[in-house]
Amino acid sequence: MDREKIRKKLNDGIIGRKKFFNSAVLASIIEIDGEYNFILEKRSKNIRQGGEISFPGGGWEKTDKNFEDTAVRETVEELGIFPENIEILGKLGTLIIPAGVLIEAYVGEILCKVENLNINIEEVDEILIVPIDYFRNNPPKLEKITVQMHPFCEVNGKRVEFPAKYYNLPEKYHKPWNGREREVYIYEYQGEVIWGITADIIYEIINKII
Repeated sequence: MDREKIRKKLNDGIIGRKKFFNSAVLASIIEIDGEYNFILEKRSKNIRQGGEISFPGGGWEKTDKNFEDTAVRETVEELGIFPENIEILGKLGTLIIPAGVLIEAYVGEILCKVENLNINIEEVDEILIVPIDYFRNNPPKLEKITVQMHPFCEVNGKRVEFPAKYYNLPEKYHKPWNGREREVYIYEYQGEVIWGITADIIYEIINKII
Protein backbone atom coordinates (compact mmCIF):
# COMPACT_ATOMS: atom_id res chain seq x y z
CA MET A 1 0.00 0.00 0.00
CA ASP A 2 1.47 3.34 -1.11
CA ARG A 3 0.42 5.72 1.67
CA GLU A 4 1.69 8.85 -0.08
CA LYS A 5 -0.27 8.00 -3.21
CA ILE A 6 -3.39 7.45 -1.12
CA ARG A 7 -2.91 10.77 0.71
CA LYS A 8 -2.67 12.64 -2.59
CA LYS A 9 -5.86 11.09 -3.91
CA LEU A 10 -7.91 11.65 -0.77
CA ASN A 11 -9.81 14.93 -0.76
CA ASP A 12 -12.93 16.34 0.78
CA GLY A 13 -15.92 15.88 -1.51
CA ILE A 14 -19.32 14.29 -2.00
CA ILE A 15 -19.23 10.51 -2.17
CA GLY A 16 -21.26 9.11 -5.06
CA ARG A 17 -21.57 12.45 -6.88
CA LYS A 18 -21.78 10.70 -10.26
CA LYS A 19 -25.05 9.05 -9.20
CA PHE A 20 -26.72 12.45 -8.80
CA PHE A 21 -28.12 14.94 -11.28
CA ASN A 22 -25.53 17.70 -10.86
CA SER A 23 -26.75 21.26 -11.22
CA ALA A 24 -26.11 24.85 -10.15
CA VAL A 25 -28.22 27.91 -9.38
CA LEU A 26 -27.45 31.59 -9.04
CA ALA A 27 -29.18 33.50 -6.26
CA SER A 28 -29.45 36.65 -8.34
CA ILE A 29 -29.39 40.03 -6.61
CA ILE A 30 -30.11 43.38 -8.25
CA GLU A 31 -29.93 46.91 -6.86
CA ILE A 32 -32.87 49.19 -7.63
CA ASP A 33 -32.97 52.74 -6.23
CA GLY A 34 -30.50 51.84 -3.49
CA GLU A 35 -32.42 48.72 -2.41
CA TYR A 36 -31.22 45.17 -3.00
CA ASN A 37 -33.66 42.63 -4.38
CA PHE A 38 -33.74 38.98 -5.40
CA ILE A 39 -34.60 38.20 -9.01
CA LEU A 40 -36.86 35.15 -8.96
CA GLU A 41 -38.40 33.33 -11.90
CA LYS A 42 -41.83 31.80 -12.31
CA ARG A 43 -41.06 28.73 -14.37
CA SER A 44 -42.86 28.15 -17.66
CA LYS A 45 -45.73 25.68 -17.36
CA ASN A 46 -44.36 23.46 -20.14
CA ILE A 47 -41.12 22.53 -18.32
CA ARG A 48 -40.30 20.45 -15.25
CA GLN A 49 -41.72 21.97 -12.04
CA GLY A 50 -43.69 24.41 -14.17
CA GLY A 51 -45.36 27.30 -12.36
CA GLU A 52 -42.99 27.15 -9.40
CA ILE A 53 -40.73 29.98 -8.24
CA SER A 54 -36.98 29.52 -8.55
CA PHE A 55 -33.64 31.18 -9.08
CA PRO A 56 -31.96 30.85 -12.49
CA GLY A 57 -30.16 27.54 -12.80
CA GLY A 58 -29.97 24.12 -14.39
CA GLY A 59 -27.94 21.03 -15.09
CA TRP A 60 -24.18 20.86 -15.50
CA GLU A 61 -22.99 20.30 -19.07
CA LYS A 62 -19.68 18.92 -20.33
CA THR A 63 -18.80 22.29 -21.84
CA ASP A 64 -18.93 23.93 -18.39
CA LYS A 65 -15.49 24.36 -16.79
CA ASN A 66 -17.05 24.19 -13.33
CA PHE A 67 -20.36 24.68 -11.54
CA GLU A 68 -19.91 28.44 -11.42
CA ASP A 69 -19.87 28.32 -15.22
CA THR A 70 -23.12 26.33 -15.10
CA ALA A 71 -24.81 28.94 -12.91
CA VAL A 72 -23.67 31.80 -15.15
CA ARG A 73 -24.61 30.03 -18.39
CA GLU A 74 -28.10 29.19 -17.15
CA THR A 75 -28.65 32.73 -15.86
CA VAL A 76 -27.57 34.18 -19.21
CA GLU A 77 -29.95 31.84 -21.05
CA GLU A 78 -32.94 32.42 -18.78
CA LEU A 79 -32.67 36.16 -18.12
CA GLY A 80 -31.40 37.08 -21.59
CA ILE A 81 -28.33 38.98 -20.41
CA PHE A 82 -24.58 38.83 -21.09
CA PRO A 83 -21.99 37.11 -18.86
CA GLU A 84 -20.40 40.50 -18.19
CA ASN A 85 -23.70 41.57 -16.61
CA ILE A 86 -23.07 39.08 -13.79
CA GLU A 87 -20.67 39.50 -10.87
CA ILE A 88 -20.25 36.32 -8.85
CA LEU A 89 -19.97 37.21 -5.16
CA GLY A 90 -19.18 33.68 -4.01
CA LYS A 91 -20.44 30.18 -3.41
CA LEU A 92 -23.17 29.70 -0.81
CA GLY A 93 -22.89 25.92 -0.49
CA THR A 94 -24.15 22.57 -1.77
CA LEU A 95 -27.71 21.26 -1.45
CA ILE A 96 -28.29 17.50 -1.53
CA ILE A 97 -31.88 16.65 -2.44
CA PRO A 98 -33.38 13.22 -1.56
CA ALA A 99 -34.71 12.96 -5.12
CA GLY A 100 -31.14 12.42 -6.33
CA VAL A 101 -30.17 16.00 -7.15
CA LEU A 102 -27.04 17.94 -6.15
CA ILE A 103 -27.27 21.72 -6.37
CA GLU A 104 -24.26 24.01 -6.15
CA ALA A 105 -25.60 27.40 -5.04
CA TYR A 106 -23.86 30.67 -5.90
CA VAL A 107 -24.69 34.28 -5.09
CA GLY A 108 -24.24 36.95 -7.73
CA GLU A 109 -25.21 40.50 -8.56
CA ILE A 110 -26.92 41.37 -11.82
CA LEU A 111 -25.31 44.59 -13.04
CA CYS A 112 -27.78 45.62 -15.74
CA LYS A 113 -31.15 47.31 -15.27
CA VAL A 114 -34.36 45.31 -14.86
CA GLU A 115 -35.71 46.72 -18.12
CA ASN A 116 -32.71 45.21 -19.93
CA LEU A 117 -33.67 41.67 -18.92
CA ASN A 118 -34.96 39.70 -21.91
CA ILE A 119 -36.40 36.55 -20.37
CA ASN A 120 -36.49 33.27 -22.26
CA ILE A 121 -40.24 32.65 -22.53
CA GLU A 122 -39.66 28.95 -23.22
CA GLU A 123 -38.38 28.54 -19.67
CA VAL A 124 -39.65 31.58 -17.77
CA ASP A 125 -43.22 32.91 -17.59
CA GLU A 126 -42.31 36.02 -15.62
CA ILE A 127 -39.81 37.38 -13.13
CA LEU A 128 -40.45 38.54 -9.58
CA ILE A 129 -38.38 41.33 -8.08
CA VAL A 130 -38.58 40.83 -4.32
CA PRO A 131 -36.81 43.11 -1.82
CA ILE A 132 -34.34 41.17 0.31
CA ASP A 133 -35.69 43.07 3.31
CA TYR A 134 -39.04 41.34 2.76
CA PHE A 135 -37.48 37.99 3.65
CA ARG A 136 -35.56 39.51 6.53
CA ASN A 137 -38.78 40.92 7.98
CA ASN A 138 -41.02 37.95 7.15
CA PRO A 139 -39.59 34.64 8.39
CA PRO A 140 -40.81 31.53 6.55
CA LYS A 141 -43.48 29.18 7.78
CA LEU A 142 -42.11 25.80 8.78
CA GLU A 143 -43.90 22.67 7.57
CA LYS A 144 -42.84 19.02 7.76
CA ILE A 145 -42.94 16.15 5.28
CA THR A 146 -41.72 12.57 5.13
CA VAL A 147 -40.12 11.43 1.90
CA GLN A 148 -41.13 7.86 1.04
CA MET A 149 -38.78 5.46 -0.74
CA HIS A 150 -40.16 2.98 -3.28
CA PRO A 151 -38.46 -0.32 -4.25
CA PHE A 152 -38.78 0.29 -7.98
CA CYS A 153 -37.99 2.86 -10.64
CA GLU A 154 -39.32 3.85 -14.05
CA VAL A 155 -37.02 3.10 -16.99
CA ASN A 156 -38.26 4.10 -20.45
CA GLY A 157 -41.82 4.00 -19.20
CA LYS A 158 -41.47 0.55 -17.65
CA ARG A 159 -41.48 -0.28 -13.96
CA VAL A 160 -38.28 -2.01 -12.82
CA GLU A 161 -38.43 -3.63 -9.39
CA PHE A 162 -35.60 -3.43 -6.88
CA PRO A 163 -34.66 -7.09 -6.16
CA ALA A 164 -34.79 -6.86 -2.38
CA LYS A 165 -35.93 -10.48 -1.97
CA TYR A 166 -33.22 -11.78 -4.29
CA TYR A 167 -30.53 -10.15 -2.16
CA ASN A 168 -32.27 -11.33 1.02
CA LEU A 169 -32.61 -7.80 2.34
CA PRO A 170 -34.85 -7.12 5.36
CA GLU A 171 -38.60 -7.24 4.62
CA LYS A 172 -39.00 -3.48 5.15
CA TYR A 173 -37.29 -2.97 1.77
CA HIS A 174 -39.75 -5.23 -0.08
CA LYS A 175 -42.37 -2.46 -0.01
CA PRO A 176 -42.36 1.36 0.21
CA TRP A 177 -40.62 2.61 3.34
CA ASN A 178 -40.41 6.01 4.96
CA GLY A 179 -37.30 8.13 5.14
CA ARG A 180 -36.59 10.75 7.75
CA GLU A 181 -38.87 13.66 8.47
CA ARG A 182 -37.85 16.84 6.64
CA GLU A 183 -38.50 20.48 7.45
CA VAL A 184 -39.79 22.61 4.59
CA TYR A 185 -39.57 26.42 4.53
CA ILE A 186 -42.42 28.31 2.87
CA TYR A 187 -42.50 32.02 2.04
CA GLU A 188 -45.56 33.79 0.63
CA TYR A 189 -45.22 36.93 -1.46
CA GLN A 190 -48.02 38.71 -3.33
CA GLY A 191 -50.00 35.53 -3.89
CA GLU A 192 -46.98 33.44 -4.87
CA VAL A 193 -45.55 30.57 -2.82
CA ILE A 194 -41.77 30.26 -2.60
CA TRP A 195 -40.71 26.94 -1.14
CA GLY A 196 -38.39 23.95 -1.49
CA ILE A 197 -34.90 24.52 -2.84
CA THR A 198 -35.46 28.22 -3.49
CA ALA A 199 -36.72 28.85 0.04
CA ASP A 200 -33.77 26.92 1.49
CA ILE A 201 -31.33 29.12 -0.42
CA ILE A 202 -33.09 32.35 0.57
CA TYR A 203 -33.22 31.27 4.22
CA GLU A 204 -29.50 30.43 4.18
CA ILE A 205 -28.59 33.80 2.65
CA ILE A 206 -30.74 35.78 5.10
CA ASN A 207 -29.42 33.94 8.16
CA LYS A 208 -25.81 33.43 7.10
CA ILE A 209 -24.85 36.53 5.16
CA ILE A 210 -27.25 39.43 5.45
